[in-house]
Amino acid sequence: MVLGLRTNTRKGPSAQLDYIIHIKEVKPWPPSQSLRNLRGVLIQWENGDRNSGLTNQVVPLLDTGGDVGDGRIEFDESFRLQFLLLRDMSVKGGDGETFQKNCIEFNLYEPKRDKTVKGQLLGMVVLDLADYGLVKESFSISVPIKCKRTYRNTAQPLLFLKIQPFEKSRTSSSSKDSLMREALMDRNHFECVSTLMREEYAEEAEVASYNTDDVVSSHSIVSGHYFFSS
Repeated sequence: MVLGLRTNTRKGPSAQLDYIIHIKEVKPWPPSQSLRNLRGVLIQWENGDRNSGLTNQVVPLLDTGGDVGDGRIEFDESFRLQFLLLRDMSVKGGDGETFQKNCIEFNLYEPKRDKTVKGQLLGMVVLDLADYGLVKESFSISVPIKCKRTYRNTAQPLLFLKIQPFEKSRTSSSSKDSLMREALMDRNHFECVSTLMREEYAEEAEVASYNTDDVVSSHSIVSGHYFFSS
């Protein structure tokens, strides 16, 4: 989708970041037999008070074997996240940069039929974006889901994510290419219309010329008739 990085990387007290976060899937699923009959699930994500969103509701994909942990939940959705990372100025020395905690929370819900009710919380993931610093290239991670209930003798579900920086220049370039294509189409359309109009005018001129010749010929005949009669 989007590659590269466009961000403030100066050694200031903060860094403004712009990411695309792709929610891939949850697997293995389900962690217990009681969760095999879910009609649908969704993920609500939150980053601070201003950044939040929901995925579409999806149905878990389960094998017919009936074993626990043999399926997965495919979301395959992306969202753009703009946020601020504050540098931890109290940490000095070292080659890397240290940032203050900035978490994004993913909550896995079984939605209720009544949309006014949030639904049953099945599990959650808390991801500290400060741990990854200034992301310059896309990368994939899998994070354990902390289930609301503890299930014994089962594999812990993982949330699979892909994080990549959002590059404005690539978007601008794509928009520019789109505008150029539209301009070219308009130009071709204009040239086509101009050609048709020239052909139409030429045809009308030819018809007008033909009619003029007929009028001149008729006038000559009439004039000749009166000449010989006199």
